[in-house]
Amino acid sequence: MQPPSRLRVDRRQQSLSGTILRRVGSDEHNILLNILDESFGQFLDRPGTKNLISSDAFDPDGCFLAREKGSDVGCVAVTSLPRKNWLVIRYLAAKHAMSRIDVVEKLLGRALEYVETKRAEFLRSTTPAIQPYIDVYKGFGFKPLRRDFRITWDLRDAADHPNKHVEISEVSEKTAREIEERFVESLRPYWDWRTEEQGGEEAVTHNFRNGPKRGERWLSGHIGKDLMGFTGLIPDYYRAGDARFRGAYVLPEYRGKGYGRILMNEVSGWAKKQGQHKMTVYTFSYLDSLAPGALLYLKSGGRIESEYLQMQRA
Repeated sequence: MQPPSRLRVDRRQQSLSGTILRRVGSDEHNILLNILDESFGQFLDRPGTKNLISSDAFDPDGCFLAREKGSDVGCVAVTSLPRKNWLVIRYLAAKHAMSRIDVVEKLLGRALEYVETKRAEFLRSTTPAIQPYIDVYKGFGFKPLRRDFRITWDLRDAADHPNKHVEISEVSEKTAREIEERFVESLRPYWDWRTEEQGGEEAVTHNFRNGPKRGERWLSGHIGKDLMGFTGLIPDYYRAGDARFRGAYVLPEYRGKGYGRILMNEVSGWAKKQGQHKMTVYTFSYLDSLAPGALLYLKSGGRIESEYLQMQRA
């Protein structure tokens, strides 16, 4: 996983050029967040980033800061996925990056050096779809794999739509088991790649089961006695009245019949009743077309706020 020779990092040159790369300190998370905030602006998911750098997926030894003239101006991090030796490069950023392309290149080169010491079995990256980061990744042999969108809804504009076809109820501790048993099935085939990254079906089910501990609330939809799908959110996740939408999931046998739209109408109305005026979801799509989930969200009034790219080394 060596970078091309024209972009190879030489530590002796780092000091000569006035740029020093160093590992992030255990008490320097705010420095990392501030660099990302200044570099990415609205593209940054600050709550999600704070959660990740406080989790076991974040290794301070794999996070590097770039320093120039006594100030920290750039960063990058190598984080782990739940599968052993599966890694993601993220948070490649520099203040005023277009005038610091050499800094961005040095950071990515250093991250790849660290990846080699871990002997990764799988490596991809994720980045906001802005320059110069895309071109720098491409210069190191990465190719676009998938797109990610941040989609938001202004719930103040949401209208109520009567639903006469599906019985909707909030999922309780007693009724959660039915959804747990079919959650992975609701992801197929579009999210199979993520199920694999997250450690397999059992791990994904376990993570879903622990959702209520993170504040998740869910609605289930039934047609007669049969589960059709489910949808959920975390109220006040980003700030008061600003919910994190957990998605709408329709089981395979009910897809293509308009039930996804019913779930979207129900969760929007439910969110409004809980005092939410906005909800936000991060969802993937293909490079050349919209995935079904993204298409549903846009048709239901969602608006793309930001776009990201997942990339993989060729």
